[in-house]
Amino acid sequence: MIRKNSTGLYETLKTDILMGHFAPGSKLKIETLKERYGMGVNVIRESLARLATEDLVDSEDQKGFRVAEISSSRLSDLTRLRILLETDGVKNSIINGGIDWESNLIAAHHKLAYIEDKMMEDEASHMKIWHQCDWNFHSALISACGSQLHCLYHKRIFEQFRQYVMVDLKTHGFRGHDLIDEHKHILDAALARDYPRCKEALENHLSFYLNHSPVAGNKTGKKS
Repeated sequence: MIRKNSTGLYETLKTDILMGHFAPGSKLKIETLKERYGMGVNVIRESLARLATEDLVDSEDQKGFRVAEISSSRLSDLTRLRILLETDGVKNSIINGGIDWESNLIAAHHKLAYIEDKMMEDEASHMKIWHQCDWNFHSALISACGSQLHCLYHKRIFEQFRQYVMVDLKTHGFRGHDLIDEHKHILDAALARDYPRCKEALENHLSFYLNHSPVAGNKTGKKS
């Protein structure tokens, strides 16, 4: 039994959803969550309501909460938004970023590449830290864009997009060298201050799931 304060429960529950511990569309029953996390009803409802504002949880009138549904149309929307946010963010970071931006980006990629090597050996043991390192890299990429609001919305879209990444990973496994190469192409183009090449590398990287996701063809999603 895990005991957390309100903020801790919110973070733990969010991570569990992003890591796929709860299937898309599945009911988040209060009694089950009480037993799993050792928290009271009010704290659990508060955390679920907060996650609903971030579109990670669906709130149904008089029916409680569900993990957000997945569908090919939603994946298409999220992909388009993420490409817009990351390509515009890196464009401005290339313009504005100095040695600190470059150093942080290099460090974030170094950790990501190390964990991706480990992922090829044992996905289950490194899944959570890979998720964090992947976020750190993409966050560092746009960190010099000059807009806190841009970074905030990028994080929200990244987290919603992550649900589809995890579904694909659990279905097909880690993408290995293909994914590692994609991240390296993005890094090299950004450090070279070559925006057209970086934009193309990001678009190729983020568009992968549109053609390969298990939800392709599922227009509406299905509840569990």
